[in-house]
Amino acid sequence: MSMLLVLVLAAGIDQGIYEDIRYGWNGSVQDVVAEGVSIMTNYPALAVADVGLGLSGDEKLRRVSRQAFVSWVGATGVMLGLRAVVKRPRPEHDKVNWWNSSFPSGHTTGYFAMATVYAARYPKLKWPLFFTGILVGFSRIYLGEHYPSDVLAGAGLGTGLGALTLRVWPERGQSTSNRVRLVSGNQNGRLCAGVNFGF
Repeated sequence: MSMLLVLVLAAGIDQGIYEDIRYGWNGSVQDVVAEGVSIMTNYPALAVADVGLGLSGDEKLRRVSRQAFVSWVGATGVMLGLRAVVKRPRPEHDKVNWWNSSFPSGHTTGYFAMATVYAARYPKLKWPLFFTGILVGFSRIYLGEHYPSDVLAGAGLGTGLGALTLRVWPERGQSTSNRVRLVSGNQNGRLCAGVNFGF
């Protein structure tokens, strides 16, 4: 992923696209949409929305809500780890802290982690969720918070963690052969234990 970032930066593509969106698409409607989407997909808002759906839904929705939450927590953890390593300043800020690094975008990481789970379990929502994801990424660039590569990395990371969650935690009634399982046994009089990743 860091190699992709280096290539994008070297080609000058990142800065050019950032400036086009940040300064070339200005308008009052865009301002309202970008601010609204960004607020609705920040960390607390995503968590509250997901928990609210889980508490108000049927058994399936409660299960999907839990899966989405686990996906979001995992993706957020990996995202913060990457930020600590990359430490990329945000487009319009000089100082950078490990938790506030520009790469990858936290909004897009968290959104796509949850959206991937919901889209898989409710296929009719796939395209609305994807379209909203585009708006999330656009809003972060438009507001001057992230470069395009930050957003693309966040979308890829979130989607990957969402897919991993679905793989490890299948739907009820689905084969459990792809779950992570604790394996224990006895070999030559010694107790052995391990974790089996059956993908």
